Amino acid sequence: MKKTLSQKTIFKADLFSVEEIKFLSPKGKKKIHHIAKRNSTVSVFPLTETYDIYLVSQYRDTLGKAALEAVAGFVDGKETTLAAAKRELKEEAGVIAGQWEELARIEMASSVFKGTNYIFLAKELEKTSQSLQDDEEIKVVKMSLQDAVDKVISGEINVSSSVIGILLLDKLRKEKKI
Repeated sequence: MKKTLSQKTIFKADLFSVEEIKFLSPKGKKKIHHIAKRNSTVSVFPLTETYDIYLVSQYRDTLGKAALEAVAGFVDGKETTLAAAKRELKEEAGVIAGQWEELARIEMASSVFKGTNYIFLAKELEKTSQSLQDDEEIKVVKMSLQDAVDKVISGEINVSSSVIGILLLDKLRKEKKI
């Protein structure tokens, strides 16, 4: 078992921090490990009665291109994950939902990066208007769940939380659980 010698935050930004951990390995060697901790996020999958879903397309600097993905965002401060999911759905897609279910909690990685993503299903949908932030340009894309699965298989949808959510919805639909 490793023994922690010290742990400190060496960088802090609004949405993530980096911690440095100095420890003794099980073999007695001094080691340093860095962990990037990202604030919690939510991914929302609004699903109609006919199994259509709303996704969003927006330019992502980290990818250098537009990504087709779930409605998603960070949990703000002491906000609950459900409150964040409701807020993001309204802001990004211009949709409100009467029924909510948390489907899964996923860890975005297991080594250098730490961050939990909460996946929500939203049903009983009502279209309203988007309330985007000043720097957001988001196009809402409505498609069948099957088309979304096909885009996952082809690689067109490849953001991890979106892939997981779409495939989970497809499995639940096939098992008649949604």
